[in-house]
Amino acid sequence: MTAFYILAAVLMFGIMITVHEAGHFFAARLFKIPVREFSIGFGPQLLKWKRKKYDTLFFLRAIPLGGYCAFYGEDDVTGESKSDPRAFGKHSVIKRLLTILMGPVMNFLLAFLVAVMFYAISGIPTPTGPTVTIVQSVNQDSPAEAAGMLPGDQLIAVNGHAVTDNLIPLIAQESGPDDETLDFSVLRGEEGAQEEVILQVKPLYDSAEKRYMIGVNALSSTPAAWAPGSVVDVIKSSAVLCYSAGASIITALKNLVTRGQGINELSGIVGITQLIVEETRQSQLQGYLYLMAVISINLGLINLLIFPGLDGSRMLFLAVEAIRGKPIEKEGYVHAIGMILLFGLMIWITFRDIVRLF
Repeated sequence: MTAFYILAAVLMFGIMITVHEAGHFFAARLFKIPVREFSIGFGPQLLKWKRKKYDTLFFLRAIPLGGYCAFYGEDDVTGESKSDPRAFGKHSVIKRLLTILMGPVMNFLLAFLVAVMFYAISGIPTPTGPTVTIVQSVNQDSPAEAAGMLPGDQLIAVNGHAVTDNLIPLIAQESGPDDETLDFSVLRGEEGAQEEVILQVKPLYDSAEKRYMIGVNALSSTPAAWAPGSVVDVIKSSAVLCYSAGASIITALKNLVTRGQGINELSGIVGITQLIVEETRQSQLQGYLYLMAVISINLGLINLLIFPGLDGSRMLFLAVEAIRGKPIEKEGYVHAIGMILLFGLMIWITFRDIVRLF
């Protein structure tokens, strides 16, 4: 069964990547931009065919964890494509920008459709109890770590005020310029054998965030009963799920870039596969669909980052080109260096994931 769940995880990656690259491909078709090659997967070639009408080579490769949609003259730094009427750069900036943008957009659309399937199968949740907030991780050298807070602790009160999903405003409310310690009441231990522990935490003021922080990642959840809902309820819940997931990912990315928060929790292909396997084993199809929606949003947002080699960086170069009236000649080198750095980061994260497994 583990092999089955691993194959299911690989299938999920394949679907998300195929949808992303198909976004680029069909947008290019719409704008009559020739596509040189379209590949699903990487590594050894399994199938190859060519559409004579469009002069496009199609590939199916052995490892379905990547793919590409390549255009004529893309990232050309020698100038050889200037005389090629098929070259990507021969088309207007707006057509090229929309072609690049449609990759992430298709990931967002996929996430919404999968969320609709998730709620159609699982039903719509109705709260049956109060919201609880659980500590997911404690940052190193943080006030929370100094106070002895642990992952898995349930935060129940701060200075006697109940914690639900209001942790950040509650800390802000109770913290003051005199740097007083706050009394955190937490439930610790396995369900049914929990004990209440009082921890004294001295928040630190973060000038960048402009608020007091204790250095934890906490997740709030509400017990709920699931029941079938109307089409409107399903669509509304799907939109809320996608928005909430996107907002959480943007916040995590911002904290990672500006403060390095969460760098130890970064996962690559191996770590995400392990997560998919465990969640699918526990929650079956519903858990699988939920993760696909969240990871697809993650993939779309990551690609919109302004980092060389990613779609966001290419869109920035196109915006500069529109302002200057001409492209930046060495753009291809910038994206090549970016891809090398990205592959290096992926290798490092994957190695760390493997070490964690053992």
